Amino acid sequence: MHRSRRGFIGGALGCASYLALAPTAALRTFAASPRGEIVAEELFARIERIGEGIWAVVSTPLKDGGRHFTTTSNGGIVAGRDGVLVIEGYYTEEGGAWLAGQVRELTGREATHVVVTHFHADHVRGLGGMRQGRPEGVPPLATFATETTRDLMVEHQEKDLPSRLVAEAHGITTIDLGGRSARLIPRRGHTPSDVTVEIDDPDVIWCGDLVWNGMFPNYVDAVPSHLTRHCEAILGRKGTTYVPGHGDLDDAAGLDAYLGLVKDVEAAARRALEAGRPAEAAAAEYRLPESLAGWVLFSEDYFERAFLAWQRELVGS
Repeated sequence: MHRSRRGFIGGALGCASYLALAPTAALRTFAASPRGEIVAEELFARIERIGEGIWAVVSTPLKDGGRHFTTTSNGGIVAGRDGVLVIEGYYTEEGGAWLAGQVRELTGREATHVVVTHFHADHVRGLGGMRQGRPEGVPPLATFATETTRDLMVEHQEKDLPSRLVAEAHGITTIDLGGRSARLIPRRGHTPSDVTVEIDDPDVIWCGDLVWNGMFPNYVDAVPSHLTRHCEAILGRKGTTYVPGHGDLDDAAGLDAYLGLVKDVEAAARRALEAGRPAEAAAAEYRLPESLAGWVLFSEDYFERAFLAWQRELVGS
């Protein structure tokens, strides 16, 4: 049965609510392969240094067989001469406070900016924790999201709302951190409004949940044709480090299979529609490509969510 956005997001973990249902053997390798130098590690997450003043946060909610949902989503820290940008708000206030503390440890400063890539709970509900412990006189944390994301956060009764808006409709918002800039690029596909965060030297893209690694993506709020298009736009860049919304960091070669998966789902959904097959029946027959045999399927209904999302877009139901 298809769940409403409110029913799915409101009382669960957003993108990761079905983690606990995956087979134990398949979970051992989830987010278990660091690519950068580990500078901090807890059961629920690790921080990898991937460049001078640049760190990726990789959440590990299933580490050691546990259920550690403190942060849940991936994210990052980008430091410049004049400012420090945090990427994502994470799932709990404890997670947000932990990340704010790590910013102090790694940079000796307070975070100045934070951007959330989309409205799902595991990316926004820790924002309040990031504001905890800030010294008196330090300027407020500037929180960036698109207007659509802000409106969806209001709809889902999130209490910590963005204070700055990211340009939509092909606009790019640039945050000057002093000697380093971060580009916030509006996209669409995982939800009606997503943002990627991109920097140069080194070339790093925080993909939000447009990109997943090691697991089948959640299509619960997807606009599937846009997901395909924006994955094509951001993946495949040689020399780029990709930070997916969930799972290990990777490069263009490593994530080629994910782009293939997105296209395979689209092709299967279109074939089903042309044959007049219901989404539920087509999903029941769908299997992951052989190249992704080791990937996690968190719940059997994730295939159905994907086919239903395509059905909604293609036939309006």
